[in-house]
Amino acid sequence: MLRLLFIILPFALASCASFVNTHRMKAAQRKMLDARKLQQAGQWDEALAMVPRMQSSVSKSVASAPVQKSAAGTAVDLRPLLAAWENGPLAGLKSALEKKDAQRSTTAFTALRQQCVNCHTVLGRTEVRVDEIPD
Repeated sequence: MLRLLFIILPFALASCASFVNTHRMKAAQRKMLDARKLQQAGQWDEALAMVPRMQSSVSKSVASAPVQKSAAGTAVDLRPLLAAWENGPLAGLKSALEKKDAQRSTTAFTALRQQCVNCHTVLGRTEVRVDEIPD
């Protein structure tokens, strides 16, 4: 019986980790959409407060599984993709929200979403949908 436990345990733990990562990424998406709604409502400070929360959800997911298989079966290190996301579109969004610039924040939200889609595509997870940014 103990032998069976040791055989099943790694699969159960991997499944649990995958579920947690999926939950974190969905939470990041909700935070992105909530930030957009807050920005559109003129609640700039509240929208800005969502940025570190969104970043935390994504970075924890990457930290828990930094190397994953791509659609082609090769290993993909997600840490450089995370750094590009943080230093590119996420930083652009933060800057636009700090300046209360509606046009730049709209562009930044779109770029942020596209970077998410790009990462999912690299991993072959095209079934994972990232909701469109509301107008």
